[in-house]
Amino acid sequence: MEIKALRDVITSTANLKPKDITLPKLEKCLQSIQSCPFPTEEPSTDILWKVAVQYCAVLTEFAVQGLVEKQNPTAESDEVINLHDQAQYLTTIDLVRQFTLHLYLPRELRGVSKCEAQLMVKLEEQERVRRLTYCTAQFRRVFETKLLALHPRRCLADTVIDFLAASYSLAKTTLMQNNSLPAFPREHMFRSLLVIKGSPGLPLELAKALHNDLLNLTGEPGGFPVLCRILLSGDQTSESAPSWRKGEVIAKIVSSKGHTKKFYRQVLSDCFEFYHWAVQQDTQEAVTYATICIECLKRFMQLPAPYRELHARIDEYFFRSFRELAAPQELVAGCVVQERLGLLSNLLECNMAFTGSTVSSLPSSLLVPYLPICLKLLTMLPPACEGHTYLHNLIVFCLSNRTKQELTTILNSLLLNRIEGDVGKYQLHPRVIYKCSENDTNYSLQIGPATSDQESDTENLLPILVDVLKASNRNLLLYDVFLTLLSELLAGTWTGSSHEPEPLLDGVERDTLLCNRFHQKYTLIQSLMDLISHKHFHSQLYDNPKEVLTILTASLTKAIDTTECSARQNSDILEVVLSIFQEFLQRIRNRYDVADILKLLLRYRNSASCSDALKVQIDLLCHGPSTSEHDDLSESPCLNALSLCSDQQPYCKVYGTTLLLKLLKERDPETIAQRHKILILALVNLRDEESYAFLNSVRLLVALCDVLEAEVVDELVKEYLNESNEIDYRLKIGEATVKTVETLGPFAVRYRDTLLNCFLTGTRNAVDEFRTSSLSNVGSVCRILSYQVHHFFYELFTGIKSIVETDNYLPAKRAAILVLSQLLEGIDGLMDFQEYLLLIYRFLKHVIATDKDDVTKLQAAVALDHLKAKTKDFLQINPDELERRMFGRVI
Repeated sequence: MEIKALRDVITSTANLKPKDITLPKLEKCLQSIQSCPFPTEEPSTDILWKVAVQYCAVLTEFAVQGLVEKQNPTAESDEVINLHDQAQYLTTIDLVRQFTLHLYLPRELRGVSKCEAQLMVKLEEQERVRRLTYCTAQFRRVFETKLLALHPRRCLADTVIDFLAASYSLAKTTLMQNNSLPAFPREHMFRSLLVIKGSPGLPLELAKALHNDLLNLTGEPGGFPVLCRILLSGDQTSESAPSWRKGEVIAKIVSSKGHTKKFYRQVLSDCFEFYHWAVQQDTQEAVTYATICIECLKRFMQLPAPYRELHARIDEYFFRSFRELAAPQELVAGCVVQERLGLLSNLLECNMAFTGSTVSSLPSSLLVPYLPICLKLLTMLPPACEGHTYLHNLIVFCLSNRTKQELTTILNSLLLNRIEGDVGKYQLHPRVIYKCSENDTNYSLQIGPATSDQESDTENLLPILVDVLKASNRNLLLYDVFLTLLSELLAGTWTGSSHEPEPLLDGVERDTLLCNRFHQKYTLIQSLMDLISHKHFHSQLYDNPKEVLTILTASLTKAIDTTECSARQNSDILEVVLSIFQEFLQRIRNRYDVADILKLLLRYRNSASCSDALKVQIDLLCHGPSTSEHDDLSESPCLNALSLCSDQQPYCKVYGTTLLLKLLKERDPETIAQRHKILILALVNLRDEESYAFLNSVRLLVALCDVLEAEVVDELVKEYLNESNEIDYRLKIGEATVKTVETLGPFAVRYRDTLLNCFLTGTRNAVDEFRTSSLSNVGSVCRILSYQVHHFFYELFTGIKSIVETDNYLPAKRAAILVLSQLLEGIDGLMDFQEYLLLIYRFLKHVIATDKDDVTKLQAAVALDHLKAKTKDFLQINPDELERRMFGRVI
């Protein structure tokens, strides 16, 4: 055919609007080539099919003759697309596929792509398959032009989808392994296969073929990042499909059991590379990708023992640099082990992977063998270095997630400088030193000169750990470490396996051993002194002294009843303990359990094993002047504010509450220490009749959430459910609870069960106003929780249905139907409750038809509209829901 005639057909067809395409118009566009020798498939009376065959010939001929030009006929790489004809040709391709490929697809696959043409045809199945086979072959010839197959234009996306849908429906088997598909970009392949697989009513055989090829694409080099980008690019801001849920879907796909070793290895390599890229970027999108990579790695770590190779590779990726610092490959002086950028990059990756929440981070147990290296690096790197923050976070997060037994093992290993299990397995090589450049802007870790001294053998890392804990805000961890160290001091762990040196050691070795034990004892005592003198540790110690007193009582009892061979040693330990706890015991001397300790001390003082210095300490403690815990607070702002809050005058209460709010905002230690007393005062002041006193008490309860979150919520719930309280007071408690939940925001999800059970219980109260208030509170809590109340959905519906059908109080009925309307509008994944939707539909229809109240009927109609809209969106092809549909039937 002549190029000019083909171009005329392309131009005239591209000017057609899809909705206006008719057979006469198509035949008119083909007039310029009627005189040319035209290939025909076979004689047929179907005019539409004749036109389709002719257009397929036009596309294939023009793709070869007119679209692609070669500047040098002998060089295949010099092919370029004729830009003059490109746009019209691509538009024509999209129009032609609508009355060729798309028209003959199976019915269940016709909705996967966009089609505006109004042409229709009715054929026998055999004839449909024959025509679809012919059209598929013709489009395959078109896509053999690589510049077309790799074209990034969006208008080709529907054509690629229809072509792939036709190819898979005809083959009904995987097409990726034998390379029987054109060289489409990987992004187009992923997106198209995901769209096809998300089609409802897909045959199982075809779904399996698509699933296998999607896995094959994911297992190819670079497939994992493409899958992540495709799934998150469609509706990243959609409320119905948050990114974390998509991340769980991706992680479930790649970490499921049954894949080949090649698949796991390639995905893991891609995941490492993608994670490294995402961590270096400073965008929210990159953080989302990094979170997905961490979720995948976490699931890999949860696989059983046969997958230990994956576990080893993950450990190798994150801690390769730590192992190099423990065992450098070269020990030549001046050899660089770690550059600054490499070290910071690795610490940043570890920080992001291990210091999130327990559900969104890798197991912190992986950090345990490398704790000594982290602590040592803290002493080497300058305080202003960014790596300091990363190392600090890693250490604190690792220790915070350890059991008491594991924490004891870690502390003993650091105190005694020895390996205990995995703890201490990797130590920083003694010749690794910190080397700073001349301009002090760069540094590196290098191999230092060899030395004969053994100072590094006696260096203890426990004081470094104590400094890290003091710099953190983990008071509970600080308290647990203190109790553990105290127990170890009283148990004499620092003395080793026996109290006397081993008899086979010579004099020098015996002196060295005794020196090391003295240093360990000194380190342990100094650590305890640092912790107990730490300002933020005082409130934790005085609020909960029971455990400390229990340990002291047990140690004193043991010291009194011990044998004389260890009496001297026990006397030394008790002297140290009393020095540490002198002020503590004096301040709480009025407690009943402290009186038992004082009796034991007096009994021990009269024994022969008590030294003179210890007798003086015991006399000072038991007979000296007592000091009250609050002697120094008589004129403090906290006590003044508490006194004002306890006043009977409303304006005094308001002023005292304002002072307490200011002190809480400033994180005043004395005020925070009195937080439980403040909570009691706030609940008492809620009963005040004056509205401004009540409202300020609500503000105080909200502010207390920063320091006493769980206790505030628990107390409010208890007061709300307490039947002995007055209704007005309980209504105020309900309002305060809602305000508190609003302050917590998304973090209130941890109290979701407690709050919803509380207010659902209130919906069955005999008082009309209380039922209405409880329904309002239910709706408010659901809204604050972004309607993430799926477990309570059926219970909420049955309670609402019962109120609407049986309650005689009109405001309660209106509130109930309003809450149901809000739930139907706001809840995610409403279609997951398909077994209840018919009941809801019938219930709303019944209310609209039978209820006498116009407002209730209107709210029911609004709820029904929400239900219909959600159902309609679900039944249509919605790209926002593809990740849920595409793997839901096979995996």
